Amino acid sequence: MPYLQIDLWQGIDNTIKEKLIAEVTDVVVRVIGCPEHAVHIIIREEPKENWATGGETHAKLHADKKPRSA
Repeated sequence: MPYLQIDLWQGIDNTIKEKLIAEVTDVVVRVIGCPEHAVHIIIREEPKENWATGGETHAKLHADKKPRSA
């Protein structure tokens, strides 16, 4: 019964998140050998202002990048 948490920046299109969920589920089922219904995935979204690397927020580091859409 695997539980996975995926942290993403806020604003990713729902179609992309659904594809991510489906593909991650497929990998877990193939590698671990569990049934699909046993795979639990939680996506947590954070604004870029709340995520930092090297002392700078991602809002500042990636100001020119827009969220991906389907």
